[in-house]
Amino acid sequence: MKIASLRLMTLSFGLVVAATGAACSSSADKTNVTAGDDASTPDAAASRASKVAASGYITTGPWSGYGFTATDPGAATIVPNCTGSCVPAYTSSDFCMTGTVTGRPDYTGFAMLGWNVNQAATAGAVADTWAVPASGGVTVTVLDTPPSTALRVQLQGTNPHDSADRWCAALVNGQPLAWSDFKTNCWAGGTPQNPLTPGTPIQQASILVPGLLTDLPFDVCLIDVQIQP
Repeated sequence: MKIASLRLMTLSFGLVVAATGAACSSSADKTNVTAGDDASTPDAAASRASKVAASGYITTGPWSGYGFTATDPGAATIVPNCTGSCVPAYTSSDFCMTGTVTGRPDYTGFAMLGWNVNQAATAGAVADTWAVPASGGVTVTVLDTPPSTALRVQLQGTNPHDSADRWCAALVNGQPLAWSDFKTNCWAGGTPQNPLTPGTPIQQASILVPGLLTDLPFDVCLIDVQIQP
């Protein structure tokens, strides 16, 4: 199966939105818990409230920064739309995105819910980087509807349009991922798969909905992120 690396690419508008301290919001009803490749425990009563988000600003351990959504032209429809300032704006503890990833023969559709990892909580603050430590990792918890495809956690450097400056791993809901689990082109058959190395400067983290051959509706909320030493 050929899967183009384009679907892992963050758009420049997403980077601009995040760097200027803009924030976004979305809302929906029924949700399910997903567990990546082993996804799908239903939990309709689960809360959509994030434990780490406040009005679009994410804070957890050593990470803090404004959130954003991103895609390529025609690769997905996303609410909120963060082409400029995100509309609608994030409020309270909601940090979600809804929409549809466009089905494409080359699998290049994608949608991204991301945030800066080292950015002050002031409008216009520049997004700085954070160095990956030699040990530890990250645990990400989300709500995902429908849980019909494996989500990914993606980490990005200062030039995420370069496939060598972004690393991903299959999201296993609420379970730790070691930093060494992250690789470039992390999907089956992707090459090269270079591991994330200690000291690498990371600017952004994100939840990525990868594209399929057919349109894929999604409703994803970031519930929690924990950094393990």
